[in-house]
Amino acid sequence: MKKRLPLLFIAALLVIFWVLASAQRPHVFYPELQVDAADPSGILTLDFLFDGTPSQQVCDSLTGNIARVVLNSCTQCRVKRIQCARTLDESQQTLLTNEPLSTASGRMSNGVVTYQAASAALALAACQAAERQSATESNPVRCFAANTPRMKPTHWPAPSLWSVALLFAVSTAAAWFAGWFIVKYEHLHAHLSHDHVGTGPQKYHTQPTPRIGGLVVMVGLLAAGSAMLFTDISQDAHVFELLMLAGVPAFLGGLVEDLTKKVGVLERLLLTMLSGTVAALLLDAVLARVDIPGIDQALLWAPFTVIFTSFAVGGIANAVNIIDGFNGLAGGFAVIVLAALAYVAYLVGDSLMLPVALALIASLLGFLAWNWPGGKIFLGDGGAYLVGFLIAELSVLLVTRNPSVSPWFPMLLLIYPVFETFYSIYRRKIMHGASPGQPDNKHLHQLIHDHLVLRASKNSATAPHSELEANNRVAQFLYLPAVVNATLGAIFWQTTMTLIGLSIAYCVFYVVIYRRIARKSILIGSRNLTVS
Repeated sequence: MKKRLPLLFIAALLVIFWVLASAQRPHVFYPELQVDAADPSGILTLDFLFDGTPSQQVCDSLTGNIARVVLNSCTQCRVKRIQCARTLDESQQTLLTNEPLSTASGRMSNGVVTYQAASAALALAACQAAERQSATESNPVRCFAANTPRMKPTHWPAPSLWSVALLFAVSTAAAWFAGWFIVKYEHLHAHLSHDHVGTGPQKYHTQPTPRIGGLVVMVGLLAAGSAMLFTDISQDAHVFELLMLAGVPAFLGGLVEDLTKKVGVLERLLLTMLSGTVAALLLDAVLARVDIPGIDQALLWAPFTVIFTSFAVGGIANAVNIIDGFNGLAGGFAVIVLAALAYVAYLVGDSLMLPVALALIASLLGFLAWNWPGGKIFLGDGGAYLVGFLIAELSVLLVTRNPSVSPWFPMLLLIYPVFETFYSIYRRKIMHGASPGQPDNKHLHQLIHDHLVLRASKNSATAPHSELEANNRVAQFLYLPAVVNATLGAIFWQTTMTLIGLSIAYCVFYVVIYRRIARKSILIGSRNLTVS
């Protein structure tokens, strides 16, 4: 019973925060207006749609202000519809993307207005007039002709180059120094921090190594948070602080396991889900849409939304931990994913997501200086769960804060660890009848090490000369598909169906590659048995 007390305590906390987050989660309201304007050439209809607001009061205030501005500047105009929508259909979601429309439209930093008339020339002329009239205003309209791509104008002060450089320098240097400190004084903490050789089938290192790289990443992030206070790179430094606060349970659960080896997989998973629920409570970081009919309707119910999001956050963090098997693999993969997230955050002008992604990239680079290729420090469970949690939360917030971003964009970026997790469960439970929570050496990265890096190049001039060199080569095999997914995701970040197709294509690619390597390993094993 005593062994179950920590698990029961974590589960109770999780339920409590689920309830709190569900009760306090604000709903999203989308301001909508439709205005008819009389013109000698015919009736001109203007449809306004704005990004979601956190409350009915804010939505009503915005729609009221817009209606007053329109009526004051156009005596012939008449408001036909004014409302605050709770959800958007597919056509409305398209309005907030960069996709071309069949009519003239004007983009604003927080919404869109379409111009419809019997005459396409009249609609375009009205749109261009609105662009000229609003040029000196704080939220100008940018006009786009029918059937042309419509880039959303950024309405935020892009960070200066020196701010980005300072953030990178401070965060990377702090993380590097933390790594140096751990290596320099390894003899003082080795009895707690060492990941010993031969303690499990998933262990491939040949000498005891500190597995507290999570501390290195955390130090880099805290330094980045301090730098944000003195630069113009973020106007939401307090949100970054709340995000780091929410990540404490996930980080501590992994770190305690790194030091004591006594925190089970279920406890770590629940603690990461607890972090996801705290983020939902503090930041409204909930995944309100996945662009799948049926599930999107269910996500309208706040308790289901919070539970679904916390499961997704916990699952992604656990998936990142699963691929953390060789030097540079999890850290390098995370940098690739974060680069794509930062790029799209820049495109949509998200002043929170961009600096957080850059800060995490910089912290990971400081860690990787010690992890790859030297293998002096391992990321450990604390680092893997912290990095996985932050990537998951950045993905959720990017989609939640920016309706133009498809929820399948981060899914494509993370499809490797996510599908690795599901395929491992299938392989262990369905194919072999084993417990999904038990570690083994049959993950894709382990097969690559055993049967591509070592055995396949055994007689080659390029064969690795040491186990450390072989360990380092594994990540290079998996970086390429990660870069391909990140590049395609950065191109099609708004197009859900394309992203779904690319995700499915990767899953097929994974299964084919996995089975080919596994079959090759069986053949090699058979030859070895025959020779012996």
